[in-house]
Amino acid sequence: MLRLGVDIGGTNARVAVVEASTGRVVAVQKEALVDRAPEAIAAIIAKLVGGVVQGRSLERTPVGVGFAGMLHGGVVMNAPNLGWRDVDFGTLLEAKLGRKVRLVNDLSAAAWGEHACGAAKGADDTFTVFVGTGVGSAIISHGALVRGATGVAGEFGHTKVVAEGGRLCGCGQQGCLEAYVGGARLGAWMQEVGLKGLPADLERLVAEGEPEAKRLYDFAVGHLALAIANQVTVLNPAVVVLGGGVLSHCPGMVQRVKDGIARHTSGPAQRGLRVALATLGDDSGIVGAALLAAA
Repeated sequence: MLRLGVDIGGTNARVAVVEASTGRVVAVQKEALVDRAPEAIAAIIAKLVGGVVQGRSLERTPVGVGFAGMLHGGVVMNAPNLGWRDVDFGTLLEAKLGRKVRLVNDLSAAAWGEHACGAAKGADDTFTVFVGTGVGSAIISHGALVRGATGVAGEFGHTKVVAEGGRLCGCGQQGCLEAYVGGARLGAWMQEVGLKGLPADLERLVAEGEPEAKRLYDFAVGHLALAIANQVTVLNPAVVVLGGGVLSHCPGMVQRVKDGIARHTSGPAQRGLRVALATLGDDSGIVGAALLAAA
């Protein structure tokens, strides 16, 4: 059986046909988001859906959409990367596509993809953290996504690591973990202190003995590792899944997270715990969104 998944990021929209039993991406199309208005993005997705379904019997297949933002049902309450606030994008997209649409947080989609077909397959209790442009997480408990009272459970990147006067985050608040570790904000921080390169270059700069790089790296990665360790103590998952562009390019950061869990997580929560890298890569979210569309 085939499913339809959509991944809306900060720079591109992707649409894929996914094989439900394996998570294999059968066909995919993408387009850059030049105009980030809701109507413009809905039109892009409609065009891409039309492209991938050609020649396939998918007329009534619902669409799962992984979206980087805080959601309440189909309403985007806050999408920092797109500058949206309180946009009923689910209704807009359903009208444009003429199909049922299920909008889910991008990390929820990624966690579900890894749970169903990737690094956490077979585990019913997982904690997934991706560090890319931003920082996000999702929680699966007893085989179900934890959503919370208003649908924003798992907004790990917006937990605070500095109580007062911290760096400004894309969400509009200060002191969030994402403001220090997320690729966009970490890159800006590097520029402010005169470091050249991207966040993925930070480990190299530390290895070269750059003191300012070490200061930034120790602060950012230390807080990330401690925050994940604390969540493991609270949630008691069987698997912690790590992914995202920053983590995938920084093996030392991954090791620091593993060391932090070993050092700071409670002993009982570490029993049987497995820490794994996401195996679906960039397809985690689009696979998960497709599978969640009909769930």
